[in-house]
Amino acid sequence: MDTTTHVTTGISLAGLSFLDPTIASHPDLVVGVLLCTVIGSNAPDIDFLFKYKGNETYVQEHRGISHSIPAVLLLSFLLSLLVSLFYGGSFFFTLFLWTLISVIIHVLSDICNIYGTQAFRPFTKKWIALNILPIFDPVVMTLQVIGIVLWINGVQPGYTFSFVFLFILSYISLRFFMAQKVLKAVDAKKNEVYTILPSFSVFSWTVIASCENHYRLGKYKRGKVSWSKVLDKNCGDNQIIKAAMKNRFVHQLLQYSPYLHAKIVKKHDGYEVHWFDLRYQSRIDEPFVAIIQLDHKLNLVKSYVKRGLISIPERV
Repeated sequence: MDTTTHVTTGISLAGLSFLDPTIASHPDLVVGVLLCTVIGSNAPDIDFLFKYKGNETYVQEHRGISHSIPAVLLLSFLLSLLVSLFYGGSFFFTLFLWTLISVIIHVLSDICNIYGTQAFRPFTKKWIALNILPIFDPVVMTLQVIGIVLWINGVQPGYTFSFVFLFILSYISLRFFMAQKVLKAVDAKKNEVYTILPSFSVFSWTVIASCENHYRLGKYKRGKVSWSKVLDKNCGDNQIIKAAMKNRFVHQLLQYSPYLHAKIVKKHDGYEVHWFDLRYQSRIDEPFVAIIQLDHKLNLVKSYVKRGLISIPERV
């Protein structure tokens, strides 16, 4: 999820913590719990530090080890230990519990997105992504903001956020079952693999069909799928594409994403090969493109990652 959602989730969890008898009977713990849940709700994104080593490194490391089982436990322990020192070392286990909950919810919510996480490291490096929530979901945000406003206006926070999280869980369940409905609506063809991607609306989804030699991109609305783009797969037969695939970063992307598409841009001094991940089709989904620059002899000149709004190549 986006940072704003993680922050509001942390505040909401602090409100929910009033159901804990220890916190309810010690009002002075509120600030400490709030620190633990808000920071904990953002702690796994400490991997943003990789940005200082460049976008390529960040794309490779984002939602990797920092979202793993050891990291979840370590981040929760260190944060709750630090905050408990302000209370003379008391209430560590209470603070640890709510910190751990906030960090786990961060990872679980990221699993619901397109990007996913390597949440089960060190047991497996497989990326887990359910593709049922957009990076920013207005329904999740609205429900949490309503709860926060009610809390500010004196409504008992524990019960308030019990209902908030119950509604959020119901909403996510609805999205999950809606995703299954979309898959059933696809006119499945032999030797095609389908992936559906969420939008803001629970009734509108992007569909990608992976065929033997090409991808098909479509939209699900009103109970049916309309196909709009067909893109060739890049299997390395083209010598320019083949040369770009020797780049270490592109090689890693090909292992990570099943939906990479390359576009060749001819330049006066050689070529650029733009690698698009077809799963990211809007600004809010953190799209990126890997750009490999080659000279006329197909030698690598430079490679970098561009972030921001990126248009998927036109129909071919």
